[in-house]
Amino acid sequence: MLAGEQSGDQRRTIADVVVHDYCSAEQTSSSDAVDGKFLQLIIDGCTCLVFSPTSLHRYHNQMLAQFLKNRGVAHHWVSREHLEYDTTRLEVIGGGRFHVDHSERILDLWDDSHAFGRFDARGLAESIARADHPWHSYRVRIS
Repeated sequence: MLAGEQSGDQRRTIADVVVHDYCSAEQTSSSDAVDGKFLQLIIDGCTCLVFSPTSLHRYHNQMLAQFLKNRGVAHHWVSREHLEYDTTRLEVIGGGRFHVDHSERILDLWDDSHAFGRFDARGLAESIARADHPWHSYRVRIS
């Protein structure tokens, strides 16, 4: 069974994740914190977290479109709000909002996505701690 697959009526559990973020442009010497939205998804059997500041992507579906574009996955807008993607290799688990405080080394996760629902919090903090990403050493608080 792949990371994130469901077995019977059990909900998926999160194993190791790959963290993608579009936040580096937002982190300046005058700003120690970034606010935005994030998505939790599985693509090609790999669980990913995608973070983006609200100033770059206001909606979760915009983040997903950017992520798919960067991976070369075909997608198209059916309407201004509705994104369709041309792959069965993708499962969007959910999303939420985040606040990362670089000076305090804290990553807060909460809320849900109107388009995709709430993220799966089980094991998420531990998975981020194992990720090959600068935030792996941050304290993760989920509410």
